[in-house]
Amino acid sequence: MQVVEERRARTVVAATDLSETANAGVRWAVQLARKKGFALHLVHALNLAGWTKDYGEFEAKVPVQLEDAARQHLVRIARETQQQGVAATWEVRIGQPSEIVVAEAQRVDASLVVLGSSGHRPVEPAFLGSTAKRVVQRASCPVLTVHPGDPPPPKRVQSILAATDFSDEATWALRVSLDLLIGADSSHPKVILLHAYHVPYEFSMDSIYGPAAPDASVWEAVAREVGSRLEGRAQALEAELKIDVVPLKLGGYPPQVIVQQAVEAEVDWIVLGTHGRTGLAHVLLGSTAERVIQEAPCPVLTVRRSMDESTHLDLERR
Repeated sequence: MQVVEERRARTVVAATDLSETANAGVRWAVQLARKKGFALHLVHALNLAGWTKDYGEFEAKVPVQLEDAARQHLVRIARETQQQGVAATWEVRIGQPSEIVVAEAQRVDASLVVLGSSGHRPVEPAFLGSTAKRVVQRASCPVLTVHPGDPPPPKRVQSILAATDFSDEATWALRVSLDLLIGADSSHPKVILLHAYHVPYEFSMDSIYGPAAPDASVWEAVAREVGSRLEGRAQALEAELKIDVVPLKLGGYPPQVIVQQAVEAEVDWIVLGTHGRTGLAHVLLGSTAERVIQEAPCPVLTVRRSMDESTHLDLERR
């Protein structure tokens, strides 16, 4: 007798601080949940850190009032998502926002977390909001970061920019991205597979080391090697995943190259793999990923290879 494995519903967690940027993230979460038939779970963290303890009854009443107000906002958002064809559950919890979001995503075994890059608190453009940064660092599932001013989610994501360093992590991130984007009634997006290689100043032609610096032929050889590897990787991905892949090699500082190419190609989103190895990699967000998330003109999906690889990938069953 054949045993049919029961597949549980997959869940998108939309973290919201009720700001406009968070609302943009909720719109993306709704779009992805509707396309894939995922459940949607809204979470709001009420941060009362530093709340005064000097005013007795006032101290006791105001947090309760704030919690009630937050619940009312989430009920309203859930009603709006229902009107868009996606039922949502919701949760208001008191605590440090990034810890709440990560814990709630683990509790519901989320396949994706969607959140804004910054919220109500002013953040300098050069810095990633602390909540977003910590969630990207610590979440055990992929995270889609949405920025103020990002375009609304299109009916179909037509192109994505996948940055690769030729690692397994980068390939895994692309697989996860495609799994999230490809619905039963949608075609595959075009993939720009980008490798940005950086020439350190010490080895450039105007180096302080003068004649010791490699000449231009060395960098031409590097470019040829990169091009060969990239072409091979693109062909392998096309054959395996049945997608269109455009290989692109560019020299320059990787975060700047990735962001600039995303602008020029007008891609709908960027996908990055982050190296989730032991030690500090679990705590520190890589400089390339952090800079891209800060400055990208579109949402950025970050995927950590060390997450549970049963993150319900469907691509291999297609």
